[in-house]
Amino acid sequence: MTEKQIERIKKSIKFYWARLAAEKRMHGDYNDSAGLRYIIPELYFQIGNYKGALVYFRWFAKAFPDDTGFPFFNLLWSAAFFENNKIPQAINKAHETAFSNTYLLELIGGRDTVQLDKSENIGYENHEYAKQVYKDCIDLITLDFQNWISNLSEFDGFKANLNKFISIQKLIKDEPVGPMRTGLIQESNKFERQLTGRIVNFP
Repeated sequence: MTEKQIERIKKSIKFYWARLAAEKRMHGDYNDSAGLRYIIPELYFQIGNYKGALVYFRWFAKAFPDDTGFPFFNLLWSAAFFENNKIPQAINKAHETAFSNTYLLELIGGRDTVQLDKSENIGYENHEYAKQVYKDCIDLITLDFQNWISNLSEFDGFKANLNKFISIQKLIKDEPVGPMRTGLIQESNKFERQLTGRIVNFP
């Protein structure tokens, strides 16, 4: 990447930050229907500014506390923690990435994946999305992070957590609306919160 390209990306980062700040000044809060808040981390990663990315993610967590992001976003968040040597937090975000899409980390690890028969009510939870995200993210994350998260996803404890999550999602898929399904959703919510620190309400 040339110096001019880097400068253009830096200007884009400043532009999007300014747009979000202007929205807060005008409306007293962030609406961001255009989704500008999701663009900035990728720009930081394009120029290898992982410290700037982590500063942004910390701001995002305060500005949008109810926003659980999506797999690509959560993966970059985990990578930002890793690149800044915040390993426990990187593990939490790796769990959140895996829960938001159960295929993505397997693809990053070079392992074969197939579509699972489980609850996938949101478009970014499915196998096709994971394959697209893999193409988008693999050139943004460092080889060190790829190796680390690949090894993490093969760790027995991590695999057990993901398998438990998948087993609950399979039960949710086949359970009709009623008290049993509600209980399964609550169990899934509690389990995810324990490992990520985030509150997620499944449909």
